[in-house]
Amino acid sequence: MKIEKDAEKILESFSKTLESVPELEETWYIIDNINLARKDEAHAKNPEKIKRNAKLDKDGNLIVKKADWIN
Repeated sequence: MKIEKDAEKILESFSKTLESVPELEETWYIIDNINLARKDEAHAKNPEKIKRNAKLDKDGNLIVKKADWIN
């Protein structure tokens, strides 16, 4: 069948490609700082900075989009 012949060609091509891949030794990392997380700390917030990037109405209230799932 044509599918079997195509599959054999793919496997032969893959095998030839694998022959050209050099064999390397394993690499080991002896580092203690893998997967470290920062401390959970609160940072000071400046409302004026937040308001600079937000849309405000004439009274200074934030304008936000109403959620689509709310009636």
